Amino acid sequence: MTFGEKLQSLRQRAGMSQDALAERLQVSRQAVSRWETGETLPSVDTLQLISQVFSVSVDTLLGA
Repeated sequence: MTFGEKLQSLRQRAGMSQDALAERLQVSRQAVSRWETGETLPSVDTLQLISQVFSVSVDTLLGA
């Protein structure tokens, strides 16, 4: 499972829209969309925020 697939799954399980996650992370909805489609990856700082939002480790997000 790719990072984008994991992010999308976690977001949907939490009942969050891309807009809601983007607002929580203070990024654009397009950034969230690009992460989920695998076009780009978030910065290390943003990865840490994502891990906090979904209560998972960065290692889990990255598949380590």
